[in-house]
Formats: sequence, C-alpha cells, structure tokens
Amino acid sequence: MQKRPKPEQIKELLAPLLTSRRRKKITEILLRRTRYITLVVDDLYHQHNISAVVRSCEVFGIQDLHVIEKENRFNPSHGVAMGAQQWISIRRHASVEDCIRMLRQRGYRIFAADPPDRARETGTKPSFAIDEIDLAKGPVAIALGRELDGLDPDIRRGCDALAHIPLAGFTESLNVSVTAALFLFELRQKLNSLSKGLWGLGEEEMEALEAKWYVRSLKRGENVLEDLLARLEDAHRKENKTGT
Repeated sequence: MQKRPKPEQIKELLAPLLTSRRRKKITEILLRRTRYITLVVDDLYHQHNISAVVRSCEVFGIQDLHVIEKENRFNPSHGVAMGAQQWISIRRHASVEDCIRMLRQRGYRIFAADPPDRARETGTKPSFAIDEIDLAKGPVAIALGRELDGLDPDIRRGCDALAHIPLAGFTESLNVSVTAALFLFELRQKLNSLSKGLWGLGEEEMEALEAKWYVRSLKRGENVLEDLLARLEDAHRKENKTGT
C-alpha cells in the first residue's frame, strides 16, 4: 500500500485535472468554513432527518457534525443529502459521554436544544432563546435529541445550558431536521458579524480539506490519485536506474 501523500502533493497532482472554476469554488468555500459552531445529533433513525441535517450543516458552512450511534447507524441518503456528506466531517461516537468528553477537550460550550416550555422549566441549567446565544464567548455545540424521545438525560445533565426556538402556535415542537436548520441559520448570521480570525479554519486545516476536496471532486478520485502516484513512483524508479 502506498504511503498517503501530503496535502500539497495531492493538490499538485490533481490540480491539472480540475477546472479553474472548480479550484476557485473550493478556495471560496474553505474561507467560509468553520468548526467554531458544531452540531450534535443523538441516535437518529429516520433517514430523511439524518440526510437533511447533513445537508444543512454543509449549506451553512459547518465542517463538523458529531453523531452519537447507540442503536442506529448514521447513514445519510445520497438523494436527500445531495452528496453533502462528502464535504463535511462526520465524527462518530458510541456514547453521549464520549461525545461530550471530546467537545469539552476542544473547548465547546454545549447547548442542548429543547422545546420552549421544557427548556424554561428546567431550573438546574440556564436557558436561552436561539437569538440569545453569545458566540463571542467561545465555540458552541448544539445538541439535538432523538426523534420522538427528545433529549437523552445524559445530554441534559452534561450540557452547559438549554436553548430553544421561540414558537407561536399550538404545536409544541419542531421536526429535528428543521430545528437543526433554524439553529444553524441563526448562528451563522451571528458568526458572520464576528472577526473571521475567531471562527475561520487554520492554514493546516484548510490545506488538508482542500486536498480532500480535490480528490472528491473527481470521479473515482482515490483511484485517479493512486494511479498518478504509481506513475510518479515508476518514473522515479526508472530515473534512478538510469542514473546508476
């Protein structure tokens, strides 16, 4: 098995195979990508919801999606997600505890999304409406509960605060994928008002993603890359042989 080349080598090899328009598009999107906001979904089982959440993350420039898989495998439908899963990073966790531990290590404040009445009635944790979340205080993770069951008690205990979307009708809650989209839209607007130095990706992160997106922008990109590397290695071998 060939050793995985560094991102700069991948880009050098594949750039001639991409149009200038595609390379420019990748660069533009990278400049808007963020890990400052992330989303956590707990053991979702409805494929439409899974796929819609993935699509919302990608559309709003959220690079990381954390998924807790206790009973159900998180498997987006290509038709609903529209291929969005190949452009974001899906972080899989076997338990709530594992997910919360990782988020804490990375400095996130964790907000558990709850219906308004439930969120306001929880006295042990502070509760915020969606527009009250202050992104200037640090990175934010929004945790969403499972369909029908709502928030896992471990998420409720492990979060820093609860958050809700104000509602004005008889219906007490929103579909999980709609909830995800509304939170991400609101937080993205807030993010855009902050300095990009606060929420943008670092140079190494951008280069690694850029190389990955070059590969994924090509049909059977991994095979193309392997073929180019094999040719390069063969050329070097012949050159060394001739030199001796």
